[in-house]
Amino acid sequence: MSEFDEPAGGDPPDDERPLDPEERAALRQDLVDVQVLKEVLEPKGLKGAVFYCPDCGEDHFLGWDLLAGNLQELLEAGESPVHEPAFEPNPSDYVSWDYARGFLDGYESFEQEEIGEIAARLVAKLIESGMSVDEVKGVLASVGLQVPDATEPPDPKRLNRDD
Repeated sequence: MSEFDEPAGGDPPDDERPLDPEERAALRQDLVDVQVLKEVLEPKGLKGAVFYCPDCGEDHFLGWDLLAGNLQELLEAGESPVHEPAFEPNPSDYVSWDYARGFLDGYESFEQEEIGEIAARLVAKLIESGMSVDEVKGVLASVGLQVPDATEPPDPKRLNRDD
């Protein structure tokens, strides 16, 4: 047996083993995240994300579409495609993946808080205008909003906000 032969019955190296279901689910979520990040950050002039590559010791600047393509290939083939550094990228046009994920977490959290606040204000206004609680629930359900916790009375300052 030569020193280059694979040992019989051993586990494949980490970079050759198939993706487990949790890794596949994480990759699918990353694909969704990349699409949302592209929609939100690209109009602000951010072209993609930067990643440090330990193989070549350089930063790689990946546009949103290229990043999504790499994730899709990793999901389908189990490995990333060969990478080429971007041609003279402007580093200020890219964000780190950690920054992008943190931004997305904050963006989604803020969006949910805003929707909850608007729903609470809407409930208070509709009840104030004479609708029953059941009618208000029906209206909110018809537009896909959840009824906010009714145990707290609405804040009158929120009812008159113009922003």
